[in-house]
Amino acid sequence: MNLKTWDATIQQIADEANFKPNEASQHKVLTAWRSKLEKEPTFLPPFQIDEIVREVRRRLTVLSR
Repeated sequence: MNLKTWDATIQQIADEANFKPNEASQHKVLTAWRSKLEKEPTFLPPFQIDEIVREVRRRLTVLSR
């Protein structure tokens, strides 16, 4: 999977999660996005959604340093 094609979505998820004050709220944002990505029009399989979420978490970690 090429994450560059999903860069805008990844950045949008990271931006939304970054505005949340704690990790539990960030987890809710990620869970909501997982649900969105599983449905139309994307219909992504779980392993691809996991890759996107891992990249979002990586970016959030980099931003918090």
